Amino acid sequence: MNTTSKEDVLLSVIPLSCLQDEPIHIKVSGLKPNQDVTLKASMIEDRGVPYMSYAHYRADENGAVDVDKMESLGGQYEGIFPMGLIGSLVPAPPHYRYVRFIKRVVEKPLAVTISVHNGHLSAEKLCSSEVTEPHSCVAHERHYMASGVQRIPVQYGEVRGTLFLPPDLYLISFAGDGPFPAVIDMFGTLGGLIEYRSAQLASRGIASFALAIFNYDDLPKVIKEFNIAYFEEAVQFLLQHEKVLDFGIGVIGNSKAGDLAVSLATFIPSVAACVAVNNFIAPASYGMRVKDRFYPPFHYDVSLGRFTDDGYECVQSCIPEKKFLQKLMLPLEESSTAFLFIVSAVDRDVNSEVQAQSARQRLSSHNYKQDYKVESYPGAGHLFDPPYSPHCFASFEHGIMSSVCWGGTAKFQTMAQVKAWKEIQRFFLFHLKEKWQFSSDTKSPTMPWKSQL
Repeated sequence: MNTTSKEDVLLSVIPLSCLQDEPIHIKVSGLKPNQDVTLKASMIEDRGVPYMSYAHYRADENGAVDVDKMESLGGQYEGIFPMGLIGSLVPAPPHYRYVRFIKRVVEKPLAVTISVHNGHLSAEKLCSSEVTEPHSCVAHERHYMASGVQRIPVQYGEVRGTLFLPPDLYLISFAGDGPFPAVIDMFGTLGGLIEYRSAQLASRGIASFALAIFNYDDLPKVIKEFNIAYFEEAVQFLLQHEKVLDFGIGVIGNSKAGDLAVSLATFIPSVAACVAVNNFIAPASYGMRVKDRFYPPFHYDVSLGRFTDDGYECVQSCIPEKKFLQKLMLPLEESSTAFLFIVSAVDRDVNSEVQAQSARQRLSSHNYKQDYKVESYPGAGHLFDPPYSPHCFASFEHGIMSSVCWGGTAKFQTMAQVKAWKEIQRFFLFHLKEKWQFSSDTKSPTMPWKSQL
């Protein structure tokens, strides 16, 4: 077996510190020609659970490994996958592997250690006390908040959440010291307050209000139905903020929060742009009350769920028929919002492709005047986050007390998230800022909600 001394091996990770949505470049030099090595990434997440990923490489004739250009021969992924060590992070053995990674403390970066080990090692070997010291290791930090981003807890009337404002001198977007385009960011059935996407949007020049909807602060612990009045108050808070452009605000949400986003776009005139990700177009599980009208939900019958050979439930089989769902569909054609529907082609939770196409057909049949489009991503699963979030194929859901299959693979999920993240930013910046500032109608744009403020 080819071996080399630790002193000869140089592991390079560039950059050593970056934002979470940025890629890194990993290279190893000083190995023997054709030497087998294992690259490993490890970290401790906010709850104290150790995470790891690993991949097997073979050095070239010069004793070098370039992860950007060379194939992994095994481990947690195979083939060329430059960000595989980050996108494939999972709880280390013997911890339960299929849990969803959620960054809870956005002020604290991910501290990832990347190391190179001799030979092609298994996960169990890498985690055992018998594993030998690595040839080399490098400390790498991944930040959710760019320098200068402001994190502001919000208590405004009944509304609870956290507002993230971009740095005062955000030169990349030429925004200066604001005001900034702004969005409401929601996560549905998770409850509590989830801030990581808002922190990342603010790092890219978009003010983002991470909105709690239940089980946070003095909000109800459980939810029976939603009332549009709560979200109207959140929109009012944003539009009146001195650092927010008043051309209208955006909304973004995944899964259940996706149908909430569509509800806001439908019933609140000042919502100008909506990004809905892997969601239903009808209220799921919880209905929406709009003044004296109630839009009823549909419910999953979890007893109809199909289980995979690995014991994970695919709840798509619990979903009512398309014709039934169309009867409950939200009247989104009554909106004046631009819509972007993000769809994962192998979503194992929501038939999101069908839902998004149904929405597009409905808008088209009503000759909808605003922009609307569907972006579909092959190989991606239901849980769709900003780039380089560790992929979760399945996880335990307390709401149904079962492990749920979400679908997708780390490689395709990462590729999809990189592309979608850029599209989401372009979509919000255009519809919340650029089309008003640079159109011929800038001096007198049609903004009917202004009279309501």
